[in-house]
Amino acid sequence: MRNQQLILAAVLAAGCVAANAAGASCDSLASLSLPDTTITLARQVVAGPFTAPGGNESLEKLPAFCRVAATLKPSIDSDIKVEVWMPVSGWNGKFQAVGNCGWAGTISYAAMATAVESGYTAASTDTGHTAGAASFALGRRK
Repeated sequence: MRNQQLILAAVLAAGCVAANAAGASCDSLASLSLPDTTITLARQVVAGPFTAPGGNESLEKLPAFCRVAATLKPSIDSDIKVEVWMPVSGWNGKFQAVGNCGWAGTISYAAMATAVESGYTAASTDTGHTAGAASFALGRRK
């Protein structure tokens, strides 16, 4: 299942990058149609500080970027959160997937901020669970 999650996250990122490169506005990415994917947010974030969802993490001095959030459901019991951040200007033409370790189950906002500051389009996923334990794997259905 992990490979399928990564593939779907990469497809989302590729779809966003392609639409953005074709001149689509950030807001218009909300209507992007991809298999097993629901776009939950697509909006431009102005340059400056950014507070991550939950308010626990504040990131300073970010460039303006397009923020796309989605939920992926490749199986009946999937609930995978993904975010893609794309610089509004100065994109270096590269993509950087940023992650977390072990059972982290969080979107890595600080790592995405570092990537976007360096001109990368960045994506992160919670790998379909929250918290730092493996309880999500017990009784897993396909």
